[in-house]
Amino acid sequence: MSIAVKKLDPCSIDSELADIKKPELEIVGSYGPAMRKNFLLNDRYLILNNGSFGTCPKYVIDYAEYYARCSEYNVDRWMELTLRPLIYNSLERIAHYLGVKDSLQLTYLFNTTSGLNTVLRGLTFEEGDIIFKYSTSYNACSNVIKYICETTKAEFVDIQINFPITDEEIVKATRDAIDKVKQDSSKRIRFALIDAVISVPGIVLPYAQLTAEFKKEGALTFIDAAHALGMIEINIDQTGCDYFVTNAYKWFYTKRGCAVFYVANHLKTSTQPLVISHSYKKDCDFNESFLWQGTVDFSTFLSTNAAIDFVEAIGGLNAVLSYCHSLAEQATDLLASKYNFVPLTNEKSQIASFVNMKIPQLEFGNPKHDKVGYAVDRILLAQHNTSGKLYPHNGHWYVRLSAQIFLTLDDFDKYAKLLVKIINQELEKSA
Repeated sequence: MSIAVKKLDPCSIDSELADIKKPELEIVGSYGPAMRKNFLLNDRYLILNNGSFGTCPKYVIDYAEYYARCSEYNVDRWMELTLRPLIYNSLERIAHYLGVKDSLQLTYLFNTTSGLNTVLRGLTFEEGDIIFKYSTSYNACSNVIKYICETTKAEFVDIQINFPITDEEIVKATRDAIDKVKQDSSKRIRFALIDAVISVPGIVLPYAQLTAEFKKEGALTFIDAAHALGMIEINIDQTGCDYFVTNAYKWFYTKRGCAVFYVANHLKTSTQPLVISHSYKKDCDFNESFLWQGTVDFSTFLSTNAAIDFVEAIGGLNAVLSYCHSLAEQATDLLASKYNFVPLTNEKSQIASFVNMKIPQLEFGNPKHDKVGYAVDRILLAQHNTSGKLYPHNGHWYVRLSAQIFLTLDDFDKYAKLLVKIINQELEKSA
């Protein structure tokens, strides 16, 4: 999966920017502990929660700083002459990893939640309009839908999915929910929020199949792909969705606050940004309107260029996916065999770079156990410099752990050993 589009050099647009020194890309070590040297990670920090905030390589941080320095060298030339070619070139490059041929369907936002706010708050809803979401939808996105339904006449339907459950059963539950709504002729299936990868539980959904089910009904489909870029293979053009937004900083190594937003061509003129600025027209000038929502530091968005260079330098995205997926599978087996943790799912299609394991020491619904379950993450972080993600689901306590290129199986072993120790200690205190 090598990138065909070359990175545009700012100096090729403004030759005076040659005065600004560019960072050099030098990869230290291979996958595993040696790879940590390419990041600013504290050596004493055991990070198994990459999914929440991502991890940015030194080179990407340095290159974003390089773009910021270029902007300060002559800010007027940067903003008026240099910025736009760089932005559109970077989107053309990232389109390759998203399966999008027409990169003019892409723009940048700060995060996935911004994308859902942009779309839903720009639509007009009438009585009888139904918005579909899933019981496992990200809480922030669920709140956006609740807000829309509280301030308009729209209603939402929650499709319940409780793991373990197969992909086929998820599609069937979706179909059943759609058919139930269709029994009422006053209702219209207007919009569907679909996860590509659920946040918690950290599970890959059959989002292309779910999209197809809603498209049969003429609904607008929005893919919350916050965790997708850098975790799974993506082909937006084949999926046929209307909107798709992915956080590049979680698994694709950009600076935080960088998300890529896709809007299908037939919806571009009707999709306005949340911040209306100089480029406002009744029929949206999509690319310019989203690019310019006011003066900001655009170096965060341009960090996709350095992230692409970093990914390619360490073997390409396929190599990254292969390592992380394999590590997640090995960690699942280890935690099951050594600590008696129970995998949330055995469906291979649902597993990527997340490890989801039921914790046998905690009994959900027991007040003392639940108190410990909600407290453990903070205890591990504050007292042991260790991060993971505990969460309740379907009547049990689980832990979500993230595989990454700088981790090995030994890191998961260390985490599980410490987790069991802390849980037992806390339960003893509350006895």
